[in-house]
Amino acid sequence: MMQHRDAAVSPVVGVMLMLVVTIIIAAVVSAFAGGMATDQHKTPQVTLSAKSAIQSIQGSIDPDTYKQTYPSGFSAANGIRFENTGGDTFSLNDIEIQLQTEDTKYTIKPTDTLPNTSILTPGITNGGYFQKIGNTSLSDSMIAPGDKFMLYADGCAEPVTYTYDHSYYGPKLSWRPEGTSGGFSIYLNKKVQYAVFDRVSNRVMAKGELILT
Repeated sequence: MMQHRDAAVSPVVGVMLMLVVTIIIAAVVSAFAGGMATDQHKTPQVTLSAKSAIQSIQGSIDPDTYKQTYPSGFSAANGIRFENTGGDTFSLNDIEIQLQTEDTKYTIKPTDTLPNTSILTPGITNGGYFQKIGNTSLSDSMIAPGDKFMLYADGCAEPVTYTYDHSYYGPKLSWRPEGTSGGFSIYLNKKVQYAVFDRVSNRVMAKGELILT
């Protein structure tokens, strides 16, 4: 009488199925991890230098009402000039710049809109706060090593002495994008710290300090 030995077939098939499932899962996880690594944004690595670029400071602040006025027809291209002295190429559309004096911080974004009271000339105004120097096309926002760009200030003021406490404040540059309140000012001969952030990764690309003169 013949005997069939099929008892060992089922465990072997089960082991093979488990191996196949394990291999498939490993392949899926590996593919997913590879895709994540490919999509991960790399923060540009750059070295930036910065210095003040002041064309003219006029305008006054009423020491009683704090109202800012300018001479008729006054305009100036004041601000901070940056240079990419080495590293990666980046877009001005992908950065934001944080300025700090003492404990006060303020961030300028490429989406900020210049106010109607801006002192910038019409040609500069059309490009917003961040603009590449020597750029004939406002659509060119790429900053390669050797390129320079400006963070323009939308306002300025001459020295003022306030009547209520006789406090004196020297000339300054100011930023107050449309739709914001308060704004930010930097007085000349005062130290200011800056940090340039990559907006995608929200990481610092470069930082430093300077004195406006």
